[in-house]
Amino acid sequence: MTLRKLMQEAKQNLLKERRRIEKLLSDAPPGMLIYSRNTSNNKIYYKWYVSARNKTGKRTKIYIPNKDRSYARELAKKRLRMKHLDDIKSQIRAIDSFLAKYREHSDLDDLLDSPMIENLLAEEHKPTGEMAEELRRWAKEEYEMNPAFPELRIIPTVDNIKVRSKSEALIVMLLSTLQIPYRYECKLEIGGHTYYPDFTIRHPVTGKYYYWEHVGMLDHPGYRADFLNKLRIYMGNGLLPDHNLILTFENEENPFDITIAQDKIKEFFDCDVVRLY
Repeated sequence: MTLRKLMQEAKQNLLKERRRIEKLLSDAPPGMLIYSRNTSNNKIYYKWYVSARNKTGKRTKIYIPNKDRSYARELAKKRLRMKHLDDIKSQIRAIDSFLAKYREHSDLDDLLDSPMIENLLAEEHKPTGEMAEELRRWAKEEYEMNPAFPELRIIPTVDNIKVRSKSEALIVMLLSTLQIPYRYECKLEIGGHTYYPDFTIRHPVTGKYYYWEHVGMLDHPGYRADFLNKLRIYMGNGLLPDHNLILTFENEENPFDITIAQDKIKEFFDCDVVRLY
């Protein structure tokens, strides 16, 4: 599959998600949620308000009492969905810009669209026999996914699962394209702890297990501390960087990109085919 086709498929998924969010917003209550924050006796308290325009067009602020907390919650969902919708529109604009500048046709497109070439290249990375069947079964089985904050899994992917970040969506795109079996946020019990690595992956030929953690918020001290503690547990129980633990990082000054993901996949799974996409 060419990069053009991948981007077109990603756009269709985004358009579908946009329609879903727009439908939810059309049923949302009017007004926008705002709040004030107060401190008393070393405790933080919040007061919720709805901001809306009255008949004269003037914006007013109306207090939402605690008994109407469900109303405030719906307004919070509305605010989150509006931000999500803005993000989807931004991604669609980026894809449209890419497609407008992408060469309509090239010799590489002919090669990638050739079943003969695709089959020959794919053969090297396809398991056979019992291993192939095990990997197919493993990839389709249900598994226990991270129960924490499922509402933050809002980024659609080419595999029709939703992830928490654009960087994770990029990783899904590459794993799916190369037919590398994986699970997203699958439960892992290790060293007396329960974690949900971003990706649990099986080597497409040997079936060996790998774990991929994308550390995307290094600028946040609390997140960074949690990750270092998790890494300590991992390493003390046999999950070692550059062995069976894949680590990628980013912060505001050093964003994650497709080249980094390609290099990691090539390093761990020997998938040279990835360079054709």
